[in-house]
Amino acid sequence: KKSRIYFTMTDINTDVLIIGGGVAGSAAAYALSKRGYGVLLLEKSEKPQDTARGDHLQPAVCEILGKWSVLDHFLNNGAKKRAGSLWFDEDANFLMDANVSNLEIPEPYFMFMNHEEISGIFVSASEKNESFSFLCPIISCVHVETNEKESIFEIKSKDGTVKTASTKMIVIADGVASNMGRYFKFERNSFRYERALAVLFSDEYEADEFNNLRTYLTDRGIVTMIPRAKGGCKIGLTINREEIKSWKKMTPIEYQEFIGQLVPAYKDLKMYSAGIYPPSMIIAENWAKDNIVLIGDACHGLHPGRSQGMNTTIKCVDHLLDLLPEKGSFNKENVVQTLDQYQKSMKSNINELLEANHSMGLSMDKFDHESKVHDIEKFKLLEQNKEAGHAYRMKSAGYGVF
Repeated sequence: KKSRIYFTMTDINTDVLIIGGGVAGSAAAYALSKRGYGVLLLEKSEKPQDTARGDHLQPAVCEILGKWSVLDHFLNNGAKKRAGSLWFDEDANFLMDANVSNLEIPEPYFMFMNHEEISGIFVSASEKNESFSFLCPIISCVHVETNEKESIFEIKSKDGTVKTASTKMIVIADGVASNMGRYFKFERNSFRYERALAVLFSDEYEADEFNNLRTYLTDRGIVTMIPRAKGGCKIGLTINREEIKSWKKMTPIEYQEFIGQLVPAYKDLKMYSAGIYPPSMIIAENWAKDNIVLIGDACHGLHPGRSQGMNTTIKCVDHLLDLLPEKGSFNKENVVQTLDQYQKSMKSNINELLEANHSMGLSMDKFDHESKVHDIEKFKLLEQNKEAGHAYRMKSAGYGVF
């Protein structure tokens, strides 16, 4: 009786309920509502996204955003273009220019924007779509029932308002912790890496005219200078887990000295801590069940060393969008069949990328002087070998691996 009462008194009826308003959830909300599906997006936090996370979108993903008619919305709201990345040894000797601007692809550039603004751009673009609704902040989202036609949720907002929502498809995009994934009993495997990713900010760093990343190979791993859209840069490097406590206590001067010892060219660059991320890889055994699908970190939390998570997520959303039934035949039965098809195709499509990402995480754990010498020679050869260099640039642009 209780469930039937909920069914007849539902406040919101939507095609898709998306739980989590980060990059994954907001990208899915935009793409689906642009296509005309009714979308309700839920987010619990009013605070900006983590400022130190990945901020660049690959050329292949820019192509997808162009197809979605949202690329210009990013560029008109502060996103910038970068040609690629430059590789150096620790003494700033040039190794390779991984520039993508000469590739024969639709969008020959990386687009970058401070991470905390990316989901906001997707949400603001979604708000132009009549079929989009957004509840933020919410306190709770409780599953009431799933019947043969739909799923029912009870949603409590911060102001105390309680609403019920019915949906034909559930998208779980609530991040690595994924409380909703656990609730719906999605089994996930995880691997914990030995070295943590440390991130610093510098307001004084000046990018070159192409906004290139500058990556330096040192005896303890790579140090990357990543220009930010509003000036300055983000500095990424790995530290051992036993160094985390002391790292957190360091002063800006000590951070500067630490980086200066690794890459002397930056011994005078002022910087400060942005965060520490003990990376792990999380892969869900099932990406979908019944009318529920996981996307983003809730499904495949990748090692953050190459900013692949956000790019992979948008590719997954695009593939899902191509499989979904048209608005007129969008019902729970068809959704279940589509999500089963999506899971089978995507898990095989993305397997190579997941393996490569995991291999990269393991190699970053073991990186030492010998690794540095090997990588120096690798990038020198890539710069000299036209065919191999082209293949590397295409892969970095997001083509060739999913």
